[in-house]
Amino acid sequence: MNKNIMAIRKPFKRGDFWYYEINRKRVSLKTKDKAKALRIFNEIKREYLAGRLKQLTKEKSISLGDFAAEYLEWAETTQIYKTFRANRLALNKILAIESASKRLDQLSHKTIDKLVAQSRKKKLKPASINNYISHARMVMNKAVEWKYVKENPFASCKLVKKTKRPPAFLSPEQCTEFLASVTDNELKKLIISYLFTGRRREELFNLEWKDIDFERNSYLIRRSKTHLSKHYPMHPTFREVLESYEDRTGRVFKKWLHIDTISKHVKQALINAGFEDFRLHDLRHTFASNLAEAGESLHSIGELLGHTDKRTTEIYAHLSSGHLTQSIQKLTYQPE
Repeated sequence: MNKNIMAIRKPFKRGDFWYYEINRKRVSLKTKDKAKALRIFNEIKREYLAGRLKQLTKEKSISLGDFAAEYLEWAETTQIYKTFRANRLALNKILAIESASKRLDQLSHKTIDKLVAQSRKKKLKPASINNYISHARMVMNKAVEWKYVKENPFASCKLVKKTKRPPAFLSPEQCTEFLASVTDNELKKLIISYLFTGRRREELFNLEWKDIDFERNSYLIRRSKTHLSKHYPMHPTFREVLESYEDRTGRVFKKWLHIDTISKHVKQALINAGFEDFRLHDLRHTFASNLAEAGESLHSIGELLGHTDKRTTEIYAHLSSGHLTQSIQKLTYQPE
């Protein structure tokens, strides 16, 4: 009798998942579905009998397409949606470059090189390209954990170098021109709020009415990965926007159901106003830069922006020195 056949035990269930046994070592098939477990097992068995399956007790050869299907099935119910969506997008980018039938252990740096080349051809920003690379790594870490490959083929791939862009901002006159061009009243309220608070994109998107304190003329930005919970003073113009709303339940800017929609609409509004090179985050720069040019201290600007590291605020240092020229002229004593 063929010893190879005797070395493999048919799939069996332990808890919710299906397993098989090879040389008395239990290996997970990473699925709760019996039909899928049998299909995967039969493919493994064929490879094993043909002598093409290497180190079966430690790792299994699997195609990129099969791994992608298995990974997405697992990730959709395990990861938070934002992470799952980014990982799925990165995986789809890899699938668009490589054949779905390609073995997982045949992926290499060349795959990422192709991804970078295609992304640059589409004129994607370095941040977007690096996001694909980072999430592709994350996906392949799971392939290592599941013992489909010995090591992550993208682990040592370098991120694309970012060209540092100085903060772009609108002057007060340009802000007036920009706001005058916005015809959608709800969009105008949102843009005014960004211009008069300097808040990050997600901070206004997530702002709730329970965080607004009209009596103290302040609002609360809750803790996030980059920000500690903190109360901020309201500018009168921002307060006017808030007071214009009758429904004061849930999120303040509830018209906008997805955060990416905000970026899209603000960007289009900037383009329509003739500011094609600007983006939503530049409204935050506008808030800070105009304060700096007006002579406000970097410390105060950093406090208003919610910076936890004062070095982050130093990008506005060259703007905050303009008022010093005027200040030094106030010296009136004369040398002998």
